[in-house]
Amino acid sequence: MAAFALVSAGHHSPRTGAVPASGGSVRVTSQASNGDATPGQPESAPSSNPSDPSSSPSPAASGVGQVTIAADVSQDADASAVATFVNQYFTAINNHDYESYVSLLNPQSAQALTQEQFDSGYASTVDSAETLRGISTAANGDLVAYVTFTSRQNTAQSANGAESCTNWDISLFLEQDGGGYLIDQPPPSYHASYHGCQ
Repeated sequence: MAAFALVSAGHHSPRTGAVPASGGSVRVTSQASNGDATPGQPESAPSSNPSDPSSSPSPAASGVGQVTIAADVSQDADASAVATFVNQYFTAINNHDYESYVSLLNPQSAQALTQEQFDSGYASTVDSAETLRGISTAANGDLVAYVTFTSRQNTAQSANGAESCTNWDISLFLEQDGGGYLIDQPPPSYHASYHGCQ
């Protein structure tokens, strides 16, 4: 079973997920890949009529490293910086690099995560299809990055101990740190959304 002792920012723990902090003000909304609105977010505004010549062209998806920025998120002023940070997060996991991973956590979270806990949760993990789907602001000022991705891992290290492939819908709560970010603890009510790959 995945290590629930992993800092709650770790995506193998259902304590992470796609629910923004209560009272957060959504700046950017997006649709989840299945067409449903991301939990905790209002649905996206209707798109412009493509046959209307006065409508501006829709933004295109872009990316940073292995992270795709959804088209409707790419216009957000924080999108590139957040995607850069999220790319560092997934790179640390895919490289099974504890030191790089823990450097992305705020001091409280970093102290709570041992090398053994990290290895227990991520030793066999390979993540792919990482997509930044939305950015909002939590009540405490953290940026909330809504991310979907697929993880492949040994069955024993999956979220439910039964799947080698899992589709995730999570949020990372990012506190400002100088010109960058550190992963903050999510609120207690926060839970990840995940299901087996089909």
